[in-house]
Amino acid sequence: MQSFAFKAKSEMCRTQLSRQCCARAEAYGVLLYCNTFTPSEVRIITENPEFAGRLPKLFHKAFSLKFDQLPEHDGRGKLIFRITDRDKLARVINTLGYDPQQIMALHVNFGLLEEDCCRASFVRGAFLAGGSMTDPAKSFHLELATTHASVSRELSSLLFELGFEPGQARRGANCLSYLKQSETIADFLTAVGAPVAALDVMSAKV
Repeated sequence: MQSFAFKAKSEMCRTQLSRQCCARAEAYGVLLYCNTFTPSEVRIITENPEFAGRLPKLFHKAFSLKFDQLPEHDGRGKLIFRITDRDKLARVINTLGYDPQQIMALHVNFGLLEEDCCRASFVRGAFLAGGSMTDPAKSFHLELATTHASVSRELSSLLFELGFEPGQARRGANCLSYLKQSETIADFLTAVGAPVAALDVMSAKV
């Protein structure tokens, strides 16, 4: 049975990739919240087929590149997308405003997120790669998890600017930004392209 978060992510993946700036912002969110993003490797793991279908189109629109090969199956129903080609990695890193010659201390480059549409796209990418939420029929909790502490703090600041008031916590190696109010979670889902899921949250509250 598919989880509520799985369905919400599938709905988000139906958002059109129309503007390159928004595609870059969404891909940026994915990279900062995915499994691995270093100067030597990008590795994105997902079990959601709609997100898996969106990733190649997203990275082509954002960076004009393809993943190194077809996604690998991990044997447990998940797909692994990789980039290890040095030229491709350099293009991604340069496009996002980092210096590939230095060890990347990951932070959010807000220069790429000046438009409201790009900010929403960035948050959508972060949720697609590192987000989860409980079934609203049981409780209200949405979170975004990354191993990069400064990124988590900066995402929380961005959410605050967008009108949300996220909490922050740590769980093991992960830094979390989380929302616990039903109305706030519904507004978040609407903002990132999942209005049907947002309605389900409000229905559950009623």
